[in-house]
Amino acid sequence: MIKRYILWTYCLFYVFLLVIGGALIVFKSQAAVAILIVLSSWTSTFVFVIMFRKIYPQKNLWDFVKSQFSERIKISTILCVFLIQVLVLIGSIIITRTIWNVPISEQVTASWTTILILFGYNLIHGPLGEELGWRGFVLVELQKKFSPLKSAIIVGVAWGFWHAPLWLMSGYSGLQLVQYIICFLGGIIAVSIIITVFYNLNRNLLIPIMIHHLFNYFLAIQAGDVLHILTVTAIFYLMVALVMVLVNYKRCLYGSSDVGLDGILY
Repeated sequence: MIKRYILWTYCLFYVFLLVIGGALIVFKSQAAVAILIVLSSWTSTFVFVIMFRKIYPQKNLWDFVKSQFSERIKISTILCVFLIQVLVLIGSIIITRTIWNVPISEQVTASWTTILILFGYNLIHGPLGEELGWRGFVLVELQKKFSPLKSAIIVGVAWGFWHAPLWLMSGYSGLQLVQYIICFLGGIIAVSIIITVFYNLNRNLLIPIMIHHLFNYFLAIQAGDVLHILTVTAIFYLMVALVMVLVNYKRCLYGSSDVGLDGILY
């Protein structure tokens, strides 16, 4: 069922991309295209809703969705997630200043209006529309068969290649395109591991949404060369993920039995 879900999520996303391309040619309306782009990021949720009765025949969809947000969120989890990602942002800015000599004042979008708009746009364009399917369903089900770490990597790879058409639309070619793909995929797998850690420690879907949102948002508000920003950010996230793998706090990624959630000590 997981393979079928991923296949249909890919297919629906690609259909949306074709529709977006057609809308650009026929309507030439930026507003219509923006709406379609947002809807395309919700394909994993659309497919999950459509397939829900086959995935969980004994459950009610609305009750399932509510259960994903029912566990009380620990303030310590939120603070830790926020601090880690802010430090990654600061590190990225410092490295960019040091290596490419870009003034800090020129590295972040100056307009407060733009910053606020990007905050809202990046929340509905991805995090709110993707996590119910990728984490609420795929990650949870994979952890019934595999360790959380292996499950996180599988989800990260599937989630990363789901974005594959966007790589070809990035405008890069040759070695730059290769660098873009490697950094994009590496960053997304690292984020998948980080999400798995905190989601297993605090089983509330708001945690993956928050991590995903801050990842996208902090990339969006940084001005300058996208490839440089993505490369540095991906390296920092990979470093954070590596530390989490090595520490394996409360066995949230793997245990002696290596059997997913059974190895997690709460």
